[in-house]
Amino acid sequence: MSTATIPSIEATVRERTGSRYTARLRAEGRMPVVVYGHGLEPAHLSVDTDEINELLHHHAHLLNIKIDGKEETVVLKDAQWDHMSSNIIHLDLARVNLSEEVTVEVELTFTGDAVGLKTAGAILEHPMANIEVTCKASDIPEVIKVDVSALEAGESLTVADLKLPAGVVAATDSEAVVATVQVMAEQPEEETTEASDAEPEVIGRPAKQEDED
Repeated sequence: MSTATIPSIEATVRERTGSRYTARLRAEGRMPVVVYGHGLEPAHLSVDTDEINELLHHHAHLLNIKIDGKEETVVLKDAQWDHMSSNIIHLDLARVNLSEEVTVEVELTFTGDAVGLKTAGAILEHPMANIEVTCKASDIPEVIKVDVSALEAGESLTVADLKLPAGVVAATDSEAVVATVQVMAEQPEEETTEASDAEPEVIGRPAKQEDED
C-alpha cells in the first residue's frame, strides 16, 4: 500500500484535556484522539467527527494524520464507545511505519447461503464480528471474507478455516468459532391435564373436628 492510497485527515491540537472540555469538543462535532508510539510524546488531538466516522465506515485502518502542516501515518489501535455502544467517542492511534508488523482487529464479512439452512430448524450463527490479525502495516486487509456456503447442519467454521491474504496471520485463537449452523430442537407440546373435581387442600387449614359432648 502506497502512502497515496492511505486516506488523510486534518487534526488540531487539544489545548486542554478532561471530561468537561472533551464534552464541549464533541458538542462542536469534534472527536478527541490520542496519537502515541515510536518513543515520542503522546499527542492529544481532535478531528472532525463526521469525517473520521466516514473513514471508519469504509474500513480504514491506516490514516495519514495532518498536524500543523506535518503528516504522519497512524494505525487505529482502540476505539471508545458511548454507554449505548452506538457512537465512537474517542480513538487511540499509534504511529507506524508501513514496513513494521502490527496487530489489529479486522471486520469479518459473511458471504453465501449455508446449505445446512435447508434443514428444518437450522439457523446460522456467527458469534464473532472481528478477529485480530498480525501483518505488515501495508498489508492490513479492509475486511476478511468468510464464505459459509458449504456449511452443513451441525458444522462450524473456526479461525483456522479462514482463508487469509498472503502475509496475514490470525492472532485470535485458531479454535475460536467464527460461524456455525445450529439445528434448533423442536419444543415438545405441553401436556394438558384435566382439572380435578376434588377440592384442593388448603395448606394450614385445620382438620374439621367433631363437636364435643
